[in-house]
Order: sequence, then structure tokens, then C-alpha cells
Amino acid sequence: MRKWYKNIHQNINDISKRVINVKNNIKGKFFNQEYTTDEHTLWSFTTSTQEAWHVILKTCEQATESLYVEQFLFTPDQIGQQFIELFIKKAKEGVHVKLIVDSAGSFALGRSLYLDAMEEAGVKVKFFNWMLPFSKNSKTLWYFRNHRRLIIADRTTMITGGTCIGKRMEDWRDTQIKIEGPVVQQAVKVFDQTWKKVYKKHTQSLGTQYKSGIDGFSYITHAPLLGERHVYHRLIDAIRQAKKCVYLTTPYFAPDHRLQRVLVLATRRGVDVKIIIPAVGDHKIVELASNTYFEFLLSKGIQIFRYKPSMIHAKTAVIDDDWATVGTMNLDSVSLRYNFESAVVITNPLCVDELKDHFVQDLKVSEEIDLQEWKARPQFQKFKEMLVWPIRKFL
Repeated sequence: MRKWYKNIHQNINDISKRVINVKNNIKGKFFNQEYTTDEHTLWSFTTSTQEAWHVILKTCEQATESLYVEQFLFTPDQIGQQFIELFIKKAKEGVHVKLIVDSAGSFALGRSLYLDAMEEAGVKVKFFNWMLPFSKNSKTLWYFRNHRRLIIADRTTMITGGTCIGKRMEDWRDTQIKIEGPVVQQAVKVFDQTWKKVYKKHTQSLGTQYKSGIDGFSYITHAPLLGERHVYHRLIDAIRQAKKCVYLTTPYFAPDHRLQRVLVLATRRGVDVKIIIPAVGDHKIVELASNTYFEFLLSKGIQIFRYKPSMIHAKTAVIDDDWATVGTMNLDSVSLRYNFESAVVITNPLCVDELKDHFVQDLKVSEEIDLQEWKARPQFQKFKEMLVWPIRKFL
């Protein structure tokens, strides 16, 4: 009896060490988690933009040696200024601060006085793929954008997800993950590679794929180059192997033929396929393009839900109980074909389960699109969708 009790007590202690202070607190529309851990990796999620900004600022403030930031959309408004002031402060403290921003998504930053202030303080800033006619700084198509978002503090902690920096995004529902573990070194290598390429004024060969680590986390990139759309192909392969469920969340939905096909085949195998998109998007033309896919997919048994509380900007996928991604790639043509993207691919069951819980909570405040009601939508709505249909592969 004592031996049995001792074994039970030991198991409880093991579980306590494995899961550190996991809390499922639902506050309004947000699902919040404290740090969770396994033998090798610590991780935590935020599920709103404001939460994410708080975590990023706190993490950057704690950096003592280096701070690497890669951001698609960085607006020098009252939110962006908080980050700029912190970057300047850390640079003056002797922290090596490097910032890579996309020249299109962060166009306003490139024209602001804050850029000079950062550079004077020692912040190193590089713009990805300048959009200047006949510029020697643009050696790839202007349509190729760096859509990645990554923060690395002291080369030991990384943060990635869909979060942008700008006032208009402050009420958005978004997903971001903070990680401490072996996968951070993969992200460091990718950032170093990107920095060197941008520094040399060209953007070829920015796709890098790493094998999954023993902890079940991999940092995978995606590039609009031959054989380097790794995030996309990982997702396609995971959907092909799905046995129970495929849960996708995306702010922009205009899937290519291959993605549509694997989703339809999954439903034929009896897999539960659900997709969450915004009820009201922030890009009307992309929303119209998205609508053109609904009738076909709904008729094949795929369920599509519209998230009601706010703009949902999360980019996540959950396949069965043992595969998931959190990253920057939308399920539209721009991300799938033309952008440089990245994601954390997760095979750790505890982490996958947390992301699945996020999806379930979002479903509770989302409205399913009914096929018959969709067919009966106003003719004028159908006319607008018809106008967008020819260019949907470029949105």
C-alpha cells in the first residue's frame, strides 16, 4: 500500500514539473495561458494584440545582450512609438538591436523622423525589398514581401505569430507564441541569414527548413522560390494524413487548388474540417474574393465559421491531436505564392492541445455559414464577387 501511494505521489510530482501553472482563464473573448513546459521547452500564448504587445515590450525590456526584431507592419504611431523608444533605450544601454522591416508594410516608418533617431542611438535598421523603380536595392519582384514577424531576445527567447505594430490593430484577436528552448537557435539562424541577405541588398535564398527537434517544435520558413514553400507543403502533408480533425484559423482565405483539394479529400475520409475567418475583414476586396470559394467548399462538407467579436488575425492550424502551426502565413494567394513567411510547427501534444482549446473557444463566438442561406444572398453581392473573381489569385 505504501509503495502504491509512493508511486502515485511521484506521478503527481512528475506532472507538476511537466506543467507549470497552466491556467485556463476566459476573460471576455480572450483565452489566456501562463507558461507551460516539457523537458526541453517553455512556451506561452497570447490571444489578443494588446496582450501580445505587452509581452513583447516586457521581453524586449529584459534583454541584456541582443534584440532582433523582424516585422512586416510597423507603424510609427502612438503604439509604434512605444517600441521605438524602447529600442533606442536598449541600444543606449549597450544591447545590440537589429530591426528588419518590410518596405511596403512599414512604408510610413521609412519616411518618419524616428528612423534617424533609432540609427543615431545605435539601432541597426534594414528595409526589405525597397519599392523604388530601377533601384539596385530591389533584385526581386516588388510583389515579394517579407511578411514574417519575429522577436528574439538574447538569442534565448523568441516570439512569433500574427501580431503587427500599429494603433488600428489594438482590438484584434490574434495568436502569438513565446518560446524558450532549442527551437530558438533555429530562429536565430534564420534571422542571421535574413539580415545578411537584406544587408547585401538582395533577397534570394531566404527559405530554410529545419527538421523537428526532440522537443516537438520547429521554426520553418516559406519563400516564393522554387522548392522553398516549406510552411505550405508541411500544412498540405499534415492535412493529407489527418484522421480526426483539421481546424484552420485565417484572416484572409483564398485557397489555391491544391489546398482546396486536400481539404475536400479530408472530408471524404470522415475528417472534421472547420475553418474560422473574420465576420468582417479589414480588406474588403480580399473578403469578396474569399466569398467566391464558399459555395463549392460548403457543398463538399467543409464547415466555415465567421468570428463575430472583432477582427480575427490569427494564423493557426490544428491537425488531429499531434500537429499544429502558429505563424504568419495566411491562406490566400499572396501568402501562399508571393510572400516570405514563417511558422512554428508543433508536434508537442500539450501545446497542440492548447491551440485546439483556443479554436474551440473561438467557435463559441462564431457563426456558421449555412449553404442554403449562402446561395440565397443578394444578387448585388454576387455581382461584386463576380467582379473580383478574375483577380482572386493575386489577392
